Amino acid sequence: MATLLIGSMVFTGCKKDNQDTPTEPTENSFKVSYKLGNQREVMGINYVTSNCFKFDVTYTGADGKAVELKGVSLPWASEPFEAKASFKASLEAKAVYTEAELPDSLVYGALGAILRDTSVVAKSGEIGDYNKANFLQMIADEPEQLYTKVNFDF
Repeated sequence: MATLLIGSMVFTGCKKDNQDTPTEPTENSFKVSYKLGNQREVMGINYVTSNCFKFDVTYTGADGKAVELKGVSLPWASEPFEAKASFKASLEAKAVYTEAELPDSLVYGALGAILRDTSVVAKSGEIGDYNKANFLQMIADEPEQLYTKVNFDF
């Protein structure tokens, strides 16, 4: 009986390795991606950006440098890439158009978003309907309305 008691103490007294704690700390990394949407529902009405608009897009790439794309059609999304903590994500889209190609009635805008893995962490933008004259007046009065900008510091 004493032998069994001593044997059981040997097995239970051994220190077990804690397998929940990694031997080396893991880096805080995640996937980053950017999106520009072209539709928004308001009170049951679905607004979709008119196809007369293209967008010049600039975003922060994996190396922290700006990536520029010209004449992008919406909706648009970047390929996800690996980033680490203290990454400064930035997305800017400028609408480009030819005034002569604008229809009398149009829907204008873009919805920008920055995603961490698959979750939206920051978003900005508006989409609305206009007549051509009102749109051109808005842009003349407030040229910043041509831009959709989103920033997020991880």
